[in-house]
Amino acid sequence: MTAAAIAPPPSRPRTFPAHYQAHGRLYRAIVSLPQCMCERNRPLQERWVFFDCPTAERAAERLQELLALAWNTSTTGWADSGLIYNIVTASDVADQHGVHDDAAWFECEWGCEGTKYVSPGDVDYFCTPRVRARLEAALARATRGAAQEGGAA
Repeated sequence: MTAAAIAPPPSRPRTFPAHYQAHGRLYRAIVSLPQCMCERNRPLQERWVFFDCPTAERAAERLQELLALAWNTSTTGWADSGLIYNIVTASDVADQHGVHDDAAWFECEWGCEGTKYVSPGDVDYFCTPRVRARLEAALARATRGAAQEGGAA
């Protein structure tokens, strides 16, 4: 039998993590809101913010500028004062978790009760619509899976 006669096994379409669609410029940061911006029943409130930035050297400054425009508030000094922290790239997340899965971007706690993911209402996206859709789908799958397994979602 020749190699041409052997049919290759059917393959599933290969999926690529969202950061590939962002050409390696996708970052995630956690933003701790100042007291005046928190919801009344949540005095300590954090936002998980995804944003596109051409270079890591200015990631914190770029995010401050984006948030100032989007939220119509002064964000000067937020990174220096610790309100913006844990700025990571996709490769940082992949190295930490050992996987290239978009759901890893949203893990906020893990332990004997399973993995907990950030609430979709606490996430902001400053990236292309295609990347945003990919991330939103990953978060929806992750939170749905965690709820079905009995873990916190």
